[in-house]
Amino acid sequence: MPGEKNTKEKIFDAAVELFAERGYDGVSVRDIAAAVGIKESSIYKHYSCKEEILEMILEYPTRRIETTGPQDMKTEELIVTLGPERFMAMGGDLITAWVDEPRMEKIFRVICVELYHNERVKTFYKMFMDLTLSFWANIFALMRKHEFIKTADPEVLAFEYISFYGNLFMDYFLVRYGRTSGSFRQEYQQVIERHTAFMVNAIKP
Repeated sequence: MPGEKNTKEKIFDAAVELFAERGYDGVSVRDIAAAVGIKESSIYKHYSCKEEILEMILEYPTRRIETTGPQDMKTEELIVTLGPERFMAMGGDLITAWVDEPRMEKIFRVICVELYHNERVKTFYKMFMDLTLSFWANIFALMRKHEFIKTADPEVLAFEYISFYGNLFMDYFLVRYGRTSGSFRQEYQQVIERHTAFMVNAIKP
């Protein structure tokens, strides 16, 4: 049937679900196979080991963000076309849309749960945050270049901007996980809009 998952996708999704519920160490390859309804040996036709499944899970957020948002305009062109307020509002929308995908919700849960003791997840998270901060530092540098914002350190602005989302992620995926009535967007849309407005007002000339 069109859109039906293949076995590798089923294994991936079952692993994400189980890791989010029990943690990486609490799940065996046998558990994943049972959740999919296949023999344990069948897992190895698609993944060499449980660690490879984790690697694919950690790669997923980066692959997803590369296909999120406008693909036909360069970043600087977008900033000039939209201006700081609309560009940052778009950024907030893209972040919430990116996180709201059901797979992404569970993957972020896995990352948050594993951060304190899984060295591979720690390495991934640091790399991911470094890339995110670098991206937004470049955004603020371009805004400053076009005199859309005050003369300020782009790296500091990026840290201030991204730290807000880090707090929301910890709140949603750790503190309140499984006890919220809505999706990430539904829970935080209004506070994200207020944060964007605050940032724009704080940095505009």
